[in-house]
Amino acid sequence: MASSASRRLFLFLWLHCACCAALPRSAKPSTLSRRHLLACGVAGIPVLRAPSVALASPSAEEMDLLDRQSRKADGVLLPSGVRVIEVREGEGRLPRKGERVYCHFKLWTKGFRDGVPADSSFKEVRPYDWTLGEPTDRVPPGFDEGVLGMREGGWRRLVVPAQLAYGSAGLQFPGKRVMAVEPDTDVFYDINMVDGGSGKCDKVLRPPGVNEAGARRLKSISCELGKP
Repeated sequence: MASSASRRLFLFLWLHCACCAALPRSAKPSTLSRRHLLACGVAGIPVLRAPSVALASPSAEEMDLLDRQSRKADGVLLPSGVRVIEVREGEGRLPRKGERVYCHFKLWTKGFRDGVPADSSFKEVRPYDWTLGEPTDRVPPGFDEGVLGMREGGWRRLVVPAQLAYGSAGLQFPGKRVMAVEPDTDVFYDINMVDGGSGKCDKVLRPPGVNEAGARRLKSISCELGKP
């Protein structure tokens, strides 16, 4: 089992690698009770808050509190069946369909932070990018839908039913004999939007004069020059 110090380090790296925005100073303290969730201005999804809102970057303990809150929160159930839990509302740009976005994500099949992720953007050492509104092999329709209305710097959790995730085919990576996601399995996503159209990731990962193949070889977890 990981030590307390290791868990704190992991949470710290998760926070900074995903470039989460600062918590608004006007936010109020929260407890684990659902009645203390605050309504946000984007799509009516309740937002979870950490108690020490004056800090520019929440501590590992506060991030752990947000994690616990999100496990108890109902979030919002979309008509499609996707459940959206707004853990932290971003303060950056709100992307539109048809625009390229960059997100860090982790995928589980049994619950949030339950075991080793079945998939993760961090294994590429760069945020995963796609055109919003156009699902890919790693961003199925339910993932793409759940990101709509999310601002740069935000953190969401999604519970996606199997039919809007990997369906009866499941998810299997080339060269791997074991299925990453078994067929007909509901999935759980942690998503941090690193670039919602501000261009910060394009500057680092798609610089002028570099073709697509070359751009794919560039690495940056944070999309910030001088940082990992």
